[in-house]
Amino acid sequence: MMIGTATFLRRQASLLLLSGIALLLVFEFTNLDIRVNNLFFDAQTQSFPLRDHPFMTQVMHHGLKTAMLLAGIGSIALAIWKLRQRSAGLRSRHVWVGSLGIILIPSAIALLKRATNKHCPWSLDIYGGNIPYTGLFETHAAQFGAGQCFPAGHASGGFMLFSWAVALWIIQPKLAKFSLYLAVALGVLMGVARMMQGAHFLSHVLWTAWFSWAISMMLAAAFGIFPNQGTQGR
Repeated sequence: MMIGTATFLRRQASLLLLSGIALLLVFEFTNLDIRVNNLFFDAQTQSFPLRDHPFMTQVMHHGLKTAMLLAGIGSIALAIWKLRQRSAGLRSRHVWVGSLGIILIPSAIALLKRATNKHCPWSLDIYGGNIPYTGLFETHAAQFGAGQCFPAGHASGGFMLFSWAVALWIIQPKLAKFSLYLAVALGVLMGVARMMQGAHFLSHVLWTAWFSWAISMMLAAAFGIFPNQGTQGR
């Protein structure tokens, strides 16, 4: 059943607000991040054993990053080709939402990594490093240098596919659902792989998913991709 534009926007805004509050409450007032990362940390050697493991480094990190870069470029090229072929229901605004999401989501996460100044778990004193563990809104002393580990850049390579799920939701629901499930699966896989290496906390990965969905929703609003406007106009 179709829903109105205003209702759709309210629901999405409420979802983002409530999920954002939940993330803050869970990870700022519990030690869940530490408890999860402890699973991958060797207390005897004071290190993350998988940090420099060849498979994790070459395949799960660099390999998947390259694969998602190529997949992102390929998805944009395919969408443009489909648009030129006048595929049923596909309009230029759908291509804009999906394509810009592929570009903007990883770019925005990269900028946030620089702005937030949060260090990787492997650099923290609780994991053998020399930098004190701090919450999301706490800052480090200048002598510790800049950190670039929040949100999770690697996971954004998977979560960027949210934009295609949003862009295609009405006109090609099966493909949109596939994009959604693939985005979740790849984002979680890539995020957890880096957690296992000590590069991120669980909260970093989940906040990346949050930002990726928020950006996708903003693009949908900017280009008028709403449940009751699936195939109107270009």
